[in-house]
Amino acid sequence: MPVLYFAYGSNMCSAQMQERCPGAKALGYARLVDYRLAFDKWSERRGGYVADVLPQPGEAVWGVLWQVTQAHTDTLDNHEGVARGQYRRQQVILENKVGGRLSKAYAYVICEPSEEGPTTHAYRKLLLAGSQEHGVPQRYLDALEALTVA
Repeated sequence: MPVLYFAYGSNMCSAQMQERCPGAKALGYARLVDYRLAFDKWSERRGGYVADVLPQPGEAVWGVLWQVTQAHTDTLDNHEGVARGQYRRQQVILENKVGGRLSKAYAYVICEPSEEGPTTHAYRKLLLAGSQEHGVPQRYLDALEALTVA
């Protein structure tokens, strides 16, 4: 049975998702309202802070809505470190691009956020590439471009 997954980090990129989850289907961009994008977890693998979403009234995080299978979810859980307590799956309500309809999906949220810090050029580039690929609005691309990087 298909499951909806909201990616706001590197999994917005189709190439990465197809490598991790062959057959996953991008449904277009979506917006998570009353949250903000944060970089509050150090990643040894990435060499910088990685993305998270935190509640913030009046803000929004744009990302990509994916249709995945349970097998894909198991794979993503492994990549996101769910068993190691790095990220957890959380149900979210999204506004999607088709008529502003609401969709229930899951997103990965950091379990134990730390202080916020800079991400890397390479990670920001992945976020920009995924956002551009799926037509996320320009104002959000501008905000990603303005992120502090190490």
